[in-house]
Amino acid sequence: VAIEKTRKLINEIAEKSFAELDAKEIEIKAFQSKDTFFKAQFSISRFLTFRRMQTTIFVNPLTYEGRAPEEGIRAILAHELAHAIYYERKNRFQLLGLVSLINRDFTAKFERTADLVTIEKGYGSGLISYREWLYSVISEKQITIKKRNYFTPEELEIIIQGYEKNPEIMRSLKKSVPRNLDEVKAVFKEG
Repeated sequence: VAIEKTRKLINEIAEKSFAELDAKEIEIKAFQSKDTFFKAQFSISRFLTFRRMQTTIFVNPLTYEGRAPEEGIRAILAHELAHAIYYERKNRFQLLGLVSLINRDFTAKFERTADLVTIEKGYGSGLISYREWLYSVISEKQITIKKRNYFTPEELEIIIQGYEKNPEIMRSLKKSVPRNLDEVKAVFKEG
């Protein structure tokens, strides 16, 4: 059920907001986790065999059983599709750079940049509802990690409001991705 629901939503989101992606090319698989509900990765086997790249989006069935808000699910799928665009636009040598995801700062920049793309595509309020739901179902330790790697609801509010007033701000946000609430506030004081 989770795979079918996710497939339907991805098709809708891609058609509406990610015309540059062929949603039919995205594979969807289920996985189990207590604190992660969606994730995207490119196909390692295709990478190694030099075949055309393919993204897989993994869905945790608990997402739907845990009553995650639909607006939030749509937003986090848009976030995962932002990763799919990244994977598609990079060559194999550039994708090797993702080994840097073992570095906390790189991971935060990578995930927060996908959040910025998600906001640009119109799913910002959904990201807020997803993060609020997520914080209600994961451990305190995981909340701390998520807050480090992704924008918090408070940070998202500021960014969304600032972006609505000045869409050009997104270019500078992507160039120098804010790492915390103080940095987010500083961007919008200057802007």
